[in-house]
Parts: sequence; C-alpha cells; structure tokens
Amino acid sequence: MSYGYDKNADDIMKNADHIFEIKGIMRFPDRLKESIGDISIRSFAKKCGLSEGVMRNYLAGKTYPSLDKLALMAEVSNKPLDWLVAGTEHNFNELNEPGSKYVIGINLEEYALIPGYRVQVSAGHGALNCDQQDPVRYLAFRRKWLKYRGFEEHELAIVWAKGDSMEPTIHSNDTLVVHLGRNSPADGHIYIFRNGDDLFVKRYQNAFGSWRLISDNPVYDKLDIPKHEQHQFEVVGQVVHIAKDIGD
Repeated sequence: MSYGYDKNADDIMKNADHIFEIKGIMRFPDRLKESIGDISIRSFAKKCGLSEGVMRNYLAGKTYPSLDKLALMAEVSNKPLDWLVAGTEHNFNELNEPGSKYVIGINLEEYALIPGYRVQVSAGHGALNCDQQDPVRYLAFRRKWLKYRGFEEHELAIVWAKGDSMEPTIHSNDTLVVHLGRNSPADGHIYIFRNGDDLFVKRYQNAFGSWRLISDNPVYDKLDIPKHEQHQFEVVGQVVHIAKDIGD
C-alpha cells in the first residue's frame, strides 16, 4: 500500500541555495582549482582516491565533498584544511545562533561543519543516504552547542522544509537539523519519515500500537499507520533543531 501524501506540502527538499549565497563555500571551486595547480584533474583525483567525474563535479560547484575527502585533498595539495574548506583570509562572522549560515573562514576546533544534502525525491533517490550522496552545502555549528545537546557531528545532517503542513512549528524553507541515529520514534517528537519515494516531516504519537503522524497545522488530517503497515515506512531521523529566516 502506498500513501498519497501531498508532496507539495510535505516533501523535504534541498532547494534553498540562498542559505549559502555568501563568501567562502560558494568559492570552493576556485580554491580547489588552485589546489590542483598544474597537474591534470585526473591525476589529482587519482591521488585523492576519487574519480575524475567526481572531481569535475566539485570544480563545477555541482556537489561539495565531505570533510574526510577535503582532508585528503588538503594533504595531497599541501594546503591548509581550513583554507580549503572555507578560506582563512576572511574573519569568521560569529553569530549567537548555534547554526551559522555564514561560513567565511572557520576555526574547525571551535566549529563543526554539518553536511546539507540535496533531497531529490522525485528522482527516486533515497534521501539522506549519506553513503550515496555528497553534501552540497555545510552549516557551521559550535562544538560547545553539540556537546550541550549530546550530539556527535557524524550523527547529524541538514535538510530544508517545504510546505505549510507543520506550521507554526516549521515553515517552508526552514533549515532542519536531523539526528540520523534516532530511528525509534518517541511520543511528541518530530521525525522525517519515508514511504517509497515520499519524504515528509510529521510529529509522532503512539496510538495503541499504531503510528499516528500529526501535522501541527490543524488544516491537515492526522494519519494512523497500523502495525502491520509500519514496515513500509523508514524513520530517517529526528528533527532536533529548526532555524528560520525572519523578514525579507
């Protein structure tokens, strides 16, 4: 059985490039090109243990490498990791929010970079499958905040919301931090669920063995998933932090 959710209201998507329309990460292809230098792209990619196609995607700005791949590139090119990640010629804009949009220059001892993934539900890809997707953006979070919340950076991922079904809690284009290790839903918390190619965010309630998926927006109906149908659903992770823009 497939559940016909309103994808326009509920799909989680990474389509908010304004999040990182700033200095630093948007210029990563230029820093990578400088790191490669005079050797061929193919040769540099091979030294980093990557394919030429993957490296060309990085250079084109189509995808962004994970931190472990960045470390390999820094080692091969003999460039500082923090420069390759975000450029150290700039001053870091310290914000009071735990998640900063502005990765300009960064102290990796003080900040952790949490990967943001492009979710392409319509293409049939398993969203947040970190083994098959490279991050397309990073957000910087203070390590003190991660420690306070009891999080490890490898447990977290960033996605973006679309639609109004979780208003007023979550608005369209809000930034969602997802704990990928929390796959056993608990009453009252918000999770990202997957059913086939549909990805949606809902508040969970245990209703005598059934999963009750609740939209905070009262316009939308509750949905009960009986126990014998729960195997059709994947609990991708728990939403543990929401960041949003205010004003124009």
